[in-house]
Amino acid sequence: MFVPQIANGPPSSHDSPRLRPQMTRQEIKDAMASGSPPPVFTPSLRRSLRKDRQVTSLEDSSDQQLKNCAATGYPSKEPESKEHGIFFRPRTSILDYTELMYQGSDRIRGLVTCFWTIVGAYLVSLLLSHYEDNGEFLSRGLAGLIFSQCTDLILSDLGLVLSTAFVVPLVRILWIGRWQPRFLDPRRLQAMGVQAVAEIGWLVFWYMWQGSRGWPWTQRCFFALHTAVNWMKVHSYLSTNRHLAGDLRTQLELKAQQKLHSKEGVEAQIKTLDSRLCPYSARFPETQTLSNYAMFQLCPALVYEIEYPRTSRIRWGYVAEKMAGTAGIFVVFYIVVAHLMIPHLERMHEVGLMLTTIHLMGPMATCWLLFFFITFDSIANGFAELTCFADRRFYDDWWNARGLDEFSRKWNRPVHMFLARHIYMPVRELWKDSHGFESSQLFRRLRKTMPPSVAAMAATFFFSSILHEVTIVVACRRWNHGVFFFSQMMQIPVIMLSERVRWLHDQQALRNWGFWVAMVFFQPFLLCMYTYNAFLPKSPSLNPVQTTAVSISAANATTAF
Repeated sequence: MFVPQIANGPPSSHDSPRLRPQMTRQEIKDAMASGSPPPVFTPSLRRSLRKDRQVTSLEDSSDQQLKNCAATGYPSKEPESKEHGIFFRPRTSILDYTELMYQGSDRIRGLVTCFWTIVGAYLVSLLLSHYEDNGEFLSRGLAGLIFSQCTDLILSDLGLVLSTAFVVPLVRILWIGRWQPRFLDPRRLQAMGVQAVAEIGWLVFWYMWQGSRGWPWTQRCFFALHTAVNWMKVHSYLSTNRHLAGDLRTQLELKAQQKLHSKEGVEAQIKTLDSRLCPYSARFPETQTLSNYAMFQLCPALVYEIEYPRTSRIRWGYVAEKMAGTAGIFVVFYIVVAHLMIPHLERMHEVGLMLTTIHLMGPMATCWLLFFFITFDSIANGFAELTCFADRRFYDDWWNARGLDEFSRKWNRPVHMFLARHIYMPVRELWKDSHGFESSQLFRRLRKTMPPSVAAMAATFFFSSILHEVTIVVACRRWNHGVFFFSQMMQIPVIMLSERVRWLHDQQALRNWGFWVAMVFFQPFLLCMYTYNAFLPKSPSLNPVQTTAVSISAANATTAF
């Protein structure tokens, strides 16, 4: 047993190397690992060690396969990206139980086993009750909806994915080909207009295609969500390559100026542009190929990069476990929907909206959690393993969120990164540097009263609200008075107001408790309204005006903390 000693006391024979306040964090760690006595931890030393522990926690959680990226030619540096500091690096998912088992960590094995044992026991009792009441273990009504017109859905979805490849020839012809129209310079607004027309035309075509098919609501929901995801991939690919094409033209112009007139600072600008065009080993525009885009299409990422961090091999056992997990969670999801949600929805016109919402709160919250696991833990990690995609940070600790603003950043990181790169940061920079609008008196007043961060946040919420509302309307084939749009937009003043209440800043537990209460009791009400309209579009028991007001108030209550 070692006896703690005073840092300035005489050295003993057993404490070599001696722990001193002047030692670096790495020296302290090496000394403590060698069996030296603990040092006198001053407040500054504690903060230093805590910071070092936070930095190395992600590195310790990654297995050797994720760290060994040298074989793929992807260096470990983290460049200052032009695209607003968003970069990818080898990381694992926080709740990836399979990854923890591969690393030899079994600290949560019993907890995971206990959880799924309880879920299995509850499902067995639920199936037995259903057999006693209906003479069958599993309801087959929902299965008929899921597998009806399945061939048509698969072929349409395959055509949807393949049609996104039009972006590759579009980029090569317009922006990096030999005969480029001068008026379509990628640095001009005309190029952005051509991109917008192409994206909107593609999106409208596939939404109209879905409307022309006689699919049930299950197929409509899947196809609408997949269309929105593929549109984000198309937009990210076109926007990123348009910026890179503009950087390439600027670099060529600077090199021509450098040959004619030697100017100071030109060399630094050329090097900066070169780091953007060739961040690692591949160089733009040689990367504009169908194979490069196919890899981006298969990777679980919505933000396009020339290169992604890669793993050295595919672990087929890991892929098999993720496939089995997807199938198992889908079965649980099916049982919850078919046995706990559909019966209440069928009696909604008799019971009423509010009582049905109370019955659906538990099942819908369960489906929400199952959707998280099947999407981000099973499917995303499975595709990441198949494509050797090393950055598995698809979510953060959203369960510790203190409001919907923090939840939206941590719950779905691929979408958050898309909004940050293509909406938030461009709008903030435009709000700062847009001198062309100074002649507008309204714009000058807005710039004085609204900081760039607030303007960017409002634009991001507006875009997200529009995209969610359009997707839900297409899936449900009915517009519900813009409930989802207004409920999301009203979060902006609520967030700004809550930030001014100083005593709430230190109430972390209270805010997290309020977040969970809101997610369990208020958010399912908003979703239940759209489910109500999808199942019973002509029911007279739904008052649109009253339910719109109540749902907006309920959704905004989620950000009160």
